[in-house]
Formats: sequence, C-alpha cells, structure tokens
Amino acid sequence: MAESVVSFVLDHLAQLAAREANLLCGVEDRIQSLQHELQMINELLNTTKSKKGMEHTVLNQIRDVAHLAEDVIDTFVAKVSIYKRRTILGRMLRGFGQARLLHHVAEKIDKIKTTLNEIRENKNKYDAFKETNSQSAAEEEEEEKRAKLLHKLRRNVEEEGVVGFVHDSKDVINRLLEGGSNRKAVSIVGMGGLGKTTLARKVYNSTQVKQHFMCQAWVYVSNECRVRELLFGLLKHLIPNFEQQWRGNKEGKKIARDINNLSEEELKKLVQNCLESERYLVVVDDLWKTQDWEEVQDAFPDNNRGSRILITSRLKEVALHAAHDVPHYLQFLSEEESWELFCKKVFRGEDCPFDLETLGKQMVQSCRGLPLSIIVLAGLLGNKEKSHREWSKVVGHVNWYLTQDETQVKDTVLKLSYDNLPKRLKPCFLYLGIFPGDIEIPVRPLLQKWIAEGFIQNTGNRDPDDVAEDYLYELIDRSLVQIGRVESNGSLETCQIHELLRDLCISESKEDKVFDVCIDNNILIPTKPRRLSIHSDMGHYISSSNNDHSHIRSLFFFGQDYYVRERDWKWLLECFKLVRVLELRPTSCRKIPSNLGNFIHLRNSNI
Repeated sequence: MAESVVSFVLDHLAQLAAREANLLCGVEDRIQSLQHELQMINELLNTTKSKKGMEHTVLNQIRDVAHLAEDVIDTFVAKVSIYKRRTILGRMLRGFGQARLLHHVAEKIDKIKTTLNEIRENKNKYDAFKETNSQSAAEEEEEEKRAKLLHKLRRNVEEEGVVGFVHDSKDVINRLLEGGSNRKAVSIVGMGGLGKTTLARKVYNSTQVKQHFMCQAWVYVSNECRVRELLFGLLKHLIPNFEQQWRGNKEGKKIARDINNLSEEELKKLVQNCLESERYLVVVDDLWKTQDWEEVQDAFPDNNRGSRILITSRLKEVALHAAHDVPHYLQFLSEEESWELFCKKVFRGEDCPFDLETLGKQMVQSCRGLPLSIIVLAGLLGNKEKSHREWSKVVGHVNWYLTQDETQVKDTVLKLSYDNLPKRLKPCFLYLGIFPGDIEIPVRPLLQKWIAEGFIQNTGNRDPDDVAEDYLYELIDRSLVQIGRVESNGSLETCQIHELLRDLCISESKEDKVFDVCIDNNILIPTKPRRLSIHSDMGHYISSSNNDHSHIRSLFFFGQDYYVRERDWKWLLECFKLVRVLELRPTSCRKIPSNLGNFIHLRNSNI
C-alpha cells in the first residue's frame, strides 16, 4: 500500500501545481523539490516484491512520511484558499499571518525532504528493493489471455452454474413447495464460506420456484442487522422504482421527508400490504441473532396462501428458533465436487493438464471442501501462468500458511489470494471493507470513489471510469467480489463481498492504515486513520468520540437514519477540513450549508 500512497501524493501534487498555482505561490520550488524526492522513492517501491521484516518497516516509514507530506501541502492550500477569499482589508490585516504560514510550511517541507533523504540513503534498508519485477514472456502471454477473459466476463456477468448442491437444492425446493397453506419458514445452516447464499440463490432462481411463487424478494441481514434498512431493501424489491414513486408526488419534498420519518412499524405495514395478497417467497440471508428475527418476522403476513420464508444462517440455534422444521444442514463438498469446482473456475471448461493435476489436487485438498476457499484459490491460480513451476510456488505458500499458529483453512487461502493481488488492485479490494456487510454496493458510485481516492492511476489515454470498471471485473474474475444486481443492458448495477473476505479487508486495512470501521463498542478507542467508516448512530458518535479527525481524507456514515443538523455541519466543517470523499447515508439534510465550499479538497460526495 505504501507504493499506492506515494503514487497518489505525487499525482496529487502535480494536479495542485497545475490547477492551484496561485495557492502555492511562495512554496513552488520546495514542492517541486519534494516531488523529485518522492519520485526517487517511488522508483524504489515499484521494483520490490518483498514486504517482510526490515522491508516492511521501511515501507511503513515511507507511507507515513508521504501521508505527512500530503497533510502539510493540503492544509497549506486550504488555509491559503480561505485567506484569498477575504476582503482586501481582511487580507491586509492577515498579511503577517500569511507570511508566517509560508515560513512554517517551508520548514515542514524541508524536514520531510531530510527524512526522505535519510531513508533513501540508508542502503542496508534498501538491499531488498533491488529485486526486479519484470515479466517473463510466458507471463506476458498469460496477461494477454487474462485481458481477453476479462472482456468476455464483462460481456456476460451472469453467475455461472454452481457445482454441487444438486441434492441440496432439490431438498430445499421440496420443503418450500410442500406443506399446507400456512406461512412457513425453511432454513439452511452452515459455516461461513460453505455456500449457503449460493444454494439459496440457486433455489430462488429455479424455474420451479419462480413459477410457484408470484412474488419474490431477497434481503441481506448479516451480523450488523439494521431493521430500517432491511425493510427499505424489501420495499425496493417489492415496489418497482419505490423511491422515485414516493418522491415523484406533487408534494415530493414533503413525501420524501415522510419516508425518512416513518417508524419501523409503519415500514412493516407497507411491506405487509405488498405481500398480503400474494403467494410470496422472501429470502432472509445470513441471519445471526434470534432477536433480529423477532424484530422483522411480523413484516411477513401469514396470508394463508402457502407463502414461504427461506432463511440462511451460520447458527443452528437461530435457524431452529426461526424456522418451522429441522434445518437443511449444508455439508462440505466431496473431493470430486471440490475438484470439479476448482477446474471449472481455473480452466473454464477445458481439462486440467496432466502435469498439474497432482499439484492442483494437493491444493484443493487443503481447502477441505470449503467452496469459498476453493473458488478464491481458483481465482488466484486462474491469473497465474499455468506451469508446474508457478503452481509449485503456490503450494509452498499454502503449506507455509498452514504451519502458522491458529491459521484456519479459509484464512490461509484468502490471505494468500490477497497477498498475490497486483499492486493496482489491493487498495480497490481493501476499500470494499468500508461498506456494511449487509448491503449491495452500487457499482457506479464505487468506481467514482476509487477514482477520487487516487486508486486509478497511469491510465494513459483511457477514461479512468473504464479502467476502474476493468479493476472491478478483475476482482470478480478472481472470485474476491460477487456479482449483485445486473441492469437490463447487461452492466453491473451492484456488487457484494463475502463476510469472510470483508473481515480480511478490515484486518489488512488496520495494519496498513487504509481505513477504520467504527461501531458502538469501539468509539472510544483512539485511532488516526486516513479513512473513517462509522456504522454507529451519527449523533452518538459526534457526542462520544474524542478522536483527532484532522488527517481524515474520507468519511462515511452508515448508521441509522439521521437528520444532519446545523451544529453537525459545523462539527464536520471544523474537524474534517481535508476531506476528499464524503458519504452521509442514510442521513438526510434539511439544508446543505453555503460554506460547503470550504471543503476545498472534496472530490466525491453523497449527501
């Protein structure tokens, strides 16, 4: 991640020099000198593969210095921008302060350059950076194949047929179709990564089920159940253009406010009205707590039409509490099914070469029948040269991970797949952990955020949006991102990330200081992340947190519905002066303040 930080700071300084030359007056020479120093550091970073031991320490030092440089320049630009807006009299009175500011920032830049020089000139620390990172001819050929497969994937993003689950799907479908006219809940139980959602989707999309149930809806719950968002999600499934219909009323503004003011009981009533007259099937995916079921179950009316609720859960006690009969327990894949799934993902319909079969089966056995581990391993190998030499390296890495203390199978393969991602994809993948686990992530805003964050660089003549979309499809191709909803024209509308992969994103991000996720039980823990994602109530966070927010570049609120009040805007404008990305949802703003322009670095917002 250090290399992406330095690359972004370089790009950011170049853009500032071109766009805001008048704001940099007085420190142009020092900034140019700082750019040259960072460019030399960047060259060293781009030739390294190793990220362990002393090299890891040096990378962290470089990342922190690059962040400091970014803070110094951005703070200076923000202060000068406000100064330039003052009246002539105000500027005269502040003239001495302006001179002092120039002197102060010049001193800071000189100190940063000295630190970078010390790091660069310490040759012992940089010995490991002398490895080259050139591609062999075979790797280049493999890269061409990968690009062709990527374009094929972009043309057809529908989920491929899943391996296994033949008997499982028959059993679950029979449970849904049989029985009396009373509403009934059916459950699927299994550990994380075993394929509960995949099985539920296979059942949900089966012809038998579609013909039997006139009304279908799908809602994700996860460990962070938010009842209001769950109910809104159901209404979006059940009422086409739900939000637009309400907002399109003659009294649009009033109605929109009324939607946000509806209580949970009123939202449940709306859901009940949609389902009352239909034989419906609702999938409640990834239910964690019996309390969550108690809070939502009365939204599903017993309309005496044979309606069904399909629940997936990792916990047997939750399924037994919610469902009306014994859960369907999902088993691990057999050796044959595991190998079939692996080959399907790696070779895409072609046979496995004879000389790779032994190595392939050895790695698949290490996954112990866990589908998520198998498809992520396949995503890793599918993007490598299909040779005995390359696969032997992966076998060695898998064996090393398995010898580490407290390493679980799923952690082994997922961590290995992350470590083997190309540098350009790592920040994009980690970024997905910012979002709550129970939502579908809208694709277009996600790509725009990647661009605003500086993850999409060196695009040449290509549109950054197209490059960002390529990055997303690469992550899908590697089985690290799941397809959500697909638009009528075939393009992706939403995507998702498995809960276990999201956990990996969060843990890796803590180590690399990419972002922090704040929930109710860690508000008081002091942190200094570059990006902050708050999943607790906004008012509670504002009143409770004493963290220093001066370094934060991206701020996300995913808490409960909340009106942003005038004093909250004041807090935001004072504490987050350097923010680049701002997302407040599902919050509502009665009035966006006129001084929002004080966020001079703001590139992307959803308010």
